[in-house]
This record gives sequence, C-alpha cells and structure tokens, in this order.
Amino acid sequence: DHEVVPQLIQRFKRPYIVHKTIMTYGRGESLIAEQIEDWEDNLPKYIKLAYLPAPGRVRLRLTARGENEKDLLEALEIQIKELYRLIGEIIIGIDEDESIEIVVGKLLKEREVTLSLAESCTGGKMAEVITSISGASSYFKGSIVSYATEAKIKILGVDESLVTNFSVGSEEVAKNMALQSQKLFHTDYAIATTGNAGPNKGDSDAKIGTVYIALAT
Repeated sequence: DHEVVPQLIQRFKRPYIVHKTIMTYGRGESLIAEQIEDWEDNLPKYIKLAYLPAPGRVRLRLTARGENEKDLLEALEIQIKELYRLIGEIIIGIDEDESIEIVVGKLLKEREVTLSLAESCTGGKMAEVITSISGASSYFKGSIVSYATEAKIKILGVDESLVTNFSVGSEEVAKNMALQSQKLFHTDYAIATTGNAGPNKGDSDAKIGTVYIALAT
C-alpha cells in the first residue's frame, strides 16, 4: 500500500475502469435484452454491458474504461438516462445491491405509510419476506393468511357472493381481499393474492397457474 502501489501508479499509464449497476425487478433477462437491444448495439466501444440475473431480478452492469474518469462517469450517466427511458418501470435503483423488500421498506418508511396483506396462494410467504427486514414493524401492520375459502369469508370478511359468482381464485375476490385487509388493519396500502397454484384445482375454478394480485391504496 505504501511502497509498491504508489510506484506502480507513478511508473505505468493506467486506464480508469468505472462501474455502474442498474437494479431491475420483475422481468426476465431475455425480455429485457429484447427491449434494450438497439440501445445495447449502439453503446460506445469503451462501454460494456453485463447481465447479472438472479431469481426475480436482473442487474445490468455498465463498465466504462478510458483515460479520463470524469468523462467516463458522464458517459455512463447519459446511458443510464436512456435506460430509464426504455425500461424505467422496472428499475429500482443504481448501485444498490438490495432486495426488493428492503427497497420497498425504505420507501414506505420515508413516506410514513403502512402496509398490510391478505394472502391465499402465497401462504404467508410475503409476510415472511417483509418481516425478515429489521424495522419492518414501523410500516408493516400484519397479514391474514386466508388459505381456505371459509377463512376468506369468516375471518377476512370477503363477500360470499363474490366467491359464489366469480370463484375464490378471481379478480373480484382478490380486490375484495385487499380492501378488507386495508380496512381491518387501517393501512395506507394492502396487497392481496389468490389463485390456483395446483396441482389440483381445489375450491377455485381458475386454471392451474392462474394468480391474481390486488393492491388497495
């Protein structure tokens, strides 16, 4: 650190290498690649793009290499702005290697708003993920895991006629679940999930693999 590195810096001409990582959620690598293909093909030769996929998310890492660090940073900013124009709806941040539950938690905390859940096919998994974050109690009020149809009606308070007329795994029931959770927990936001995960149909008439997600605000 004190002898070798300073001498190497003095003796050799070294390019700057600058990285920027764009965090995206909710869209697969192949679809993102298709949407930004023209942009990627027209990147300056000194800027390279790497796809770093993981379950539920894809990180897009831009690497610029050249003689002037300031110019490289400015060039990366220009490219990032273009990415926001193309796929801004799935970008959650830059250089933040954080999970979606951390990012959502920060936003809820900053805005001083609260969240509740009504889960059916997800079986409490969403609540587990949200409460794994330290400090979640400041914005997360709770969840009702109304896995059975009876629990949806008797505990969550879903309108029985909606279940009868539209099936338990339907858009109408999902909406009502979210509204009931919002009402019961007195939250600003509520998310509900219902559907048919399979392998059997159960009480739902929905095709296996069908999932409805509702957001009440």
